[in-house]
Amino acid sequence: MADLNDPARLAELHQVLMRADADAILDACVARAAELAGAPMALVSLVVRHIQLFRAHQGLPPELCVSCATSRSNSFCQLVVRHEEPLVVEDAATDARVPRELVERYGIRAYAGVPLRVRGHVVGSLCVLDGAPRGFGPRVLEGLARLGDEAAARLEALGDDAPPRRRAASERLARLEQTARTLEHALAAIAPAIAAAHGAAAALPEAPPAALDPDDLRAAVACYRDMFAVAEELADDAMALARSAPAEAASEIALATRSLATDMVEIGPLVRLAEGVLEGTLDRGAAARAAHVVRDAFAAHETASAAVRRIVATVERMRAAEGS
Repeated sequence: MADLNDPARLAELHQVLMRADADAILDACVARAAELAGAPMALVSLVVRHIQLFRAHQGLPPELCVSCATSRSNSFCQLVVRHEEPLVVEDAATDARVPRELVERYGIRAYAGVPLRVRGHVVGSLCVLDGAPRGFGPRVLEGLARLGDEAAARLEALGDDAPPRRRAASERLARLEQTARTLEHALAAIAPAIAAAHGAAAALPEAPPAALDPDDLRAAVACYRDMFAVAEELADDAMALARSAPAEAASEIALATRSLATDMVEIGPLVRLAEGVLEGTLDRGAAARAAHVVRDAFAAHETASAAVRRIVATVERMRAAEGS
């Protein structure tokens, strides 16, 4: 049984998570999977620390199309990754293995998913879902396995990185400290908006969603978008530093920045939901049904803040040692 929080498994997701653009090959795999199974929904999921991120999808409810994620703890795909083998659910309402929330909230009754392996690690699932109980014959499962291999190969290709620009170690340390401190202040700035959203989500379903200040939401969304680009640059510099300076502290920074970048991705679904509400493409009721994503984003924000504090402290130690 696989450890869902295994750093080696999460490391394989790093570069893929940094790519948010639509991918024609993954989209085609999803479309072919839905057609093969005669299912209304299909997706390529990546199972991260707090969330299940949809890298490609078809036929999902509007709030899931906007957030492109759901809680890992409420997902079917976590079981595919944990057991590293295909999963078939013919009637989720009577299957004790599956989370009740997906059945009750979205009416998912049938599921078939196959593992996506990247360099030996199962990072997610290619799956099809249906709102009615049903079976999936051998032809469907064999076809899903072939499409899963195609999708996994594409994810591996997306993860192949261009070599980073060359910089001196001292310059990288200075840049790391500057960008880490910028992120530290930015994470603190969006903390009130995330805490308010978390408080509103915590009150569900007993109370209606609390009204959040639109100006605060817009400011938090803009701040997050800026932070995401900075975090990506920080991660690239940290990984390059670890390759050029094999000191233990450099490896610590690389691990912390990789963790930070993953956390930033996991905050993303909340930001996309907020954008949907602000732009009027998603009503508040639909956004409220995705309250579990808000709770996961709150957890990711806390771990991101802790990671950036570790980065700042480690960089300070390295620069002090460099100057002594």
